[in-house]
Amino acid sequence: MSSCANSPDDAPVIKLTLAGTGEPLLRMEKRLSCAAGGAGIRLMLEVRKDIDALDIPDVETPLVLYEGKMIFSGLPRTEEIEARLKQLV
Repeated sequence: MSSCANSPDDAPVIKLTLAGTGEPLLRMEKRLSCAAGGAGIRLMLEVRKDIDALDIPDVETPLVLYEGKMIFSGLPRTEEIEARLKQLV
């Protein structure tokens, strides 16, 4: 298994919501963690398994929300996630 870089304690923090279930949720959580380390940020991650309660139309799960807006659905590549996280800082 590959390892991911850790962000420093004073790195900027981004709060995201990760919604989904099962293995895809776990895979996305790992990709987010690795992407955050590569981007030099820390994540506050809220994990939600009640996708229906989020009132989002049918989308591919898992999905990632930033400030209530979907920024990812499905399983994008870690490099794509890292680039997007850098834009959010």
